[in-house]
Amino acid sequence: MIQMKMPGVTVYQSTLMKTTSTLIETSDCLIVVDPGWLPDEIATIRRDVEIIRHDRPLYIVYTHAHFDHILGAYAFKDAIAIASRRFVDVDRTAALEEVQNFNDEYYIESPVLFPNITHVIEESETTLTIGKTKLIFFLTPGHESTHLSFVVMPLHILVCGDYASDVEIPLIEHDSGEYLTTLELLESFIYEYEVKLLIPGHGHICDVRTEMIERLHLSYDYILALRAHKESDWSPSWQQTSFMGRLHEKNKRQITKEQAEQLARRQYD
Repeated sequence: MIQMKMPGVTVYQSTLMKTTSTLIETSDCLIVVDPGWLPDEIATIRRDVEIIRHDRPLYIVYTHAHFDHILGAYAFKDAIAIASRRFVDVDRTAALEEVQNFNDEYYIESPVLFPNITHVIEESETTLTIGKTKLIFFLTPGHESTHLSFVVMPLHILVCGDYASDVEIPLIEHDSGEYLTTLELLESFIYEYEVKLLIPGHGHICDVRTEMIERLHLSYDYILALRAHKESDWSPSWQQTSFMGRLHEKNKRQITKEQAEQLARRQYD
C-alpha cells in the first residue's frame, strides 16, 4: 500500500512490520530505497518506476543488510546500487539464507539474490551529485553494523533507515554506544539540512521537525535507561505487543553483553 505520495516522493508501506520502501523522483534520476517485502509489493514499486522513468538513471540504496531490506534486489538488477563498505563485506551466505528461509516459510517463489553494489560508501559525508540532485551519505551503525542514512537535496529528505520509528522500540543489534552517536548525528542532520521529510524504515513518515526530534529523543532516553538497567517509559506510539516485549528483552541481553565485554577489556588492560 502507499503510505504517502507527494510530488517527488512515494513511500510504500508493506503489509509486514509496517516496513517502508521509498521511490524518490527528481529531474535527474529515480532513487529506490529498500524495496520489499512481498512479491506483489516489490512488483508495484518496479511498475511505478517504469511508468515515470523516461530514460532517467535508476539508483537503488540499501540502508543495511538485514534480509527484509534486501528482499527486492532481484527486481532491480539494472539499477545503480549503493550501500556501505560494511554492507559489501558482510557474510552474504547468512543474509541469503534468511531470505531463503522467509521464502520457504511462506511458499514464496521469488529469486534469492544479494545486491551487486556498484557505488560503495566508504565514509560519512560522501556526496553523490547527479545533475542538480545531491545524495549525502552518512555511516550510521548502531542498529546494525552496515547501516547508512542519507539526505536528498534539494528536496530536504532524510532517509534514516531503521531509526526514528514511531511503531517499534529501538532495536540494538550492533552496539548501543554507536546507536546513541547515530541518534545525535541524525538530530544534527535535521537542523543542518533543514529536513522537511523524515522517512524511517518501519512506521510512518514525519514532516514536522519537532516531532522528528522527539522521536530521536525517545529512542535516546530508552537506550540510556537500558544501559542504567532501568525500565524507561515507552513512547505511546510504540507497539505494546508480546513480540515487542521479546525484542525489548533481546535489547537487554545486548546491553548486558556489551557491558560484560567492556569489563573484560578493562580487566585485561
